[in-house]
Parts: sequence; C-alpha cells; structure tokens
Amino acid sequence: MVQLLRSLVLWRPMPYVLALLCTVVIFGIHMLPSVDSMLNENNTRISHVFLRSQINYHKEIAPFARRPLTTLLIETAQSVFKFKAGHAFILVNFLLLGLSGALTYRLSLILKATKKQGIINMLVFFASFSVLFAFFPPVFTYDEPLQYCFLLTAIMAFVGRRWFAFVSLFTLALVARETSILLWPALVLFFPGTENNPPQTLIERFKKKGLYLLLPVFLYGCYIVIFIHQQSLLHATHIEMASRYSCFLENIESVQNSVESVVSILITLGPFLYFTYFYLHRQDRLHWENKFVSAFLLTLAFNTPIVFLTAFARESRLFALPLLFIWPMFMQLFGKDISPLFTKNGYIGFLKNWRTPLLFTCLTAANFAFCFIYYPYLGLGSNTYFAEYIFGTVLLLTLHFCSYRTLGTKEHTTVS
Repeated sequence: MVQLLRSLVLWRPMPYVLALLCTVVIFGIHMLPSVDSMLNENNTRISHVFLRSQINYHKEIAPFARRPLTTLLIETAQSVFKFKAGHAFILVNFLLLGLSGALTYRLSLILKATKKQGIINMLVFFASFSVLFAFFPPVFTYDEPLQYCFLLTAIMAFVGRRWFAFVSLFTLALVARETSILLWPALVLFFPGTENNPPQTLIERFKKKGLYLLLPVFLYGCYIVIFIHQQSLLHATHIEMASRYSCFLENIESVQNSVESVVSILITLGPFLYFTYFYLHRQDRLHWENKFVSAFLLTLAFNTPIVFLTAFARESRLFALPLLFIWPMFMQLFGKDISPLFTKNGYIGFLKNWRTPLLFTCLTAANFAFCFIYYPYLGLGSNTYFAEYIFGTVLLLTLHFCSYRTLGTKEHTTVS
C-alpha cells in the first residue's frame, strides 16, 4: 500500500488530477440539496436566475463594474457555448478555482518544495475556508479565482525575475480586483527569492527593480481613469467611497454581526497565524523563507483593518489575500511544526501526563459549545457546514497544541 501511494505521488499528472478532483468535490458540496449556496439556493437545481442577477450586479454597480474580466469571461462562455448564465458562471469560476490550485502546486515547486510538499500545499489551498466554501453566502466569491490565477503567476514571474511577464500579470490582477495592490508593499520590501543572499537596503533594491514594481500601478491608474471617464462612473464612485464607513458599522452593529465578523477573520487566517507563531520561535529558519512570512504578516497588517473598516467582514474571502504568500510555502515553512500530529511520541506523552488530556477535554468542550450551541443560537451557519468546519479546525489545532507541548523542543524541531 505504501509503495502504491509513493507511485501515485510520483505519477506526473497526479497533482493536476487531484486539483480536478478537489474542484469537483467543492462543486459537489455547493450542490448538496441540504445547503444554501449561490449555485443552488437550497435546492437541487442550478439557480440560473440568481446567478444571472449576480452577473448583472457586477456589471451595473460602480465598484464591481470596474472589474470586468470575470464577467467578460462568463459572458464569452455564454456566447460561445450557448450556455445559460448559471452554467457559464460555474464553468468559468470552477475552472479558475481548479487552475488556482494547480498554480499553487507549480509555484510550490519553484519555491523549492518537493513534489509531495507541493501536493500538500495545494490541498491546504483547497481546504482553506474561503476556498472550500467559496460560493456560500456570505462568502460570495466572484472575482477571486481569476485574481488568484493572475497573482500566483505574477509571483512566479517575480521570483524568476521575468519582469515583462510580472508587469503584465500584476496589471491584470489589479484589473481583476484592485485589492491586489495590497500585495505591493510586501513585494517592495521583501522581494521574495529562492536564495539565501545577504539582505540589501530598501533603497538599493528599489533602485534596481523599482520601475518594474511601479509600472503595473501606473498602468492600472491609467486604466481606472479611462474606465471611469468612459463609463461616467465618477459620481457613482464618489458615492461608493463615501458609503464605505457604513460597512464597518454593520460589522459591529450587533452581537451576531460582531461574532460573525470575528469568526470570519479567525477561521480564514487563524490556523495560518497559529503555525506562524511556532515557525517564528524556531532557530533553523532560512532567510529567504522568512521573507514569505514577513510578506504574509505585512499584507495581513494592511489588508485586515482595511477590510474590516470598508467592507463586510463576514465575506471571509476578503481576508484571504495574504495567504497567497503562505499557500505555496505551507510545508516548507510549517512542515516541521506540524510533525507532532504525526509523531507517536507526542501521543504517548499526551496520555502520560493527566493535565494534557484534561486540557484537551476542556478546550474541546468549549469548542463544541461554541460551534454547535452558541453559534447556531445566533442564527449563524444555517444550511452550511461552517460550524462543522470551525469545530474540526479548532479540534485539529487543539490536538496539535497538546501533542506539541508533550514533546521536547529538540525532538519536534528535528522531526520532518
């Protein structure tokens, strides 16, 4: 059996077959008759009317109209294949979602992952909350799969110093979703690479590569000025910008909204921040790997408050942007830190010390009470698997924490 699994891992098409299977599984979850997703609205059939309304919404409302690429692809698919709106929406977005996973794998290999590590990184991408439940309310994914494709390929070009490709792809990522600009400070400050070179000053780095980083911003600025002028969206854009503060007020309007907002942030970013904490306490970190953690934390520091203050925090996909620096590096960064989950000694020590099972029991009881008693009581998570996902994630982290603390520092940092 072990030999068969190794052979499957080494099979060249395997990562792409897995990406396809994961995409099909995610589509299947969204189409279950007992759930309420954008695709079926708690029904057993594709909701063409609702998906058509979403396409029209993204064409007519000012902040979405300036992101025309996904809509263009959907309407092109409708025209070419004579599809209904729902079929075109599903085809485009799930193809892009699957492609994003495959690109995560490819970028992982560029960033020195083994094939096995690259596959795990890709599976972590698909298992992330904002991806697994991409088209559930209130996640409401629309442009993100295309944005991820452009950003992942832009990072590939960036790491490979293919500057014309980087400028083109990053500009397209900005057009797909202007929030891509929030990755720009990390690119300026850290220039992620794959070598353990001595750090240069910011001025030295910017003198050499600054034009390549400024050009996509300049090109997008030209695009947005021309687009707003041609579409006569200046007044609508002013109104939209002025109304952003109301999103923050709604995020904290009630206990229900506040809990939903906080849970949205924690379930999207929390697991990755948890492992980042352990990574930062290791002594064997490589300089070039640190760049990606720093890029993740810096982007998170910009993105999280901006989203919370200017958008609906319950739309968890909005918080996932910094993870583009973590998904393709997950195993390279955290492989040693997750090893207690797969180490026999961790579970033996877990059972030997009575305090550890007691801690695990208490934390799991609190986790269960929150997910299956308090969370539904607030009216959250109905007709979704959000509560089960939150419970399972926290249970896994609790098990890791309890196993980790039973191992000596020397042991868990040397197990791979």
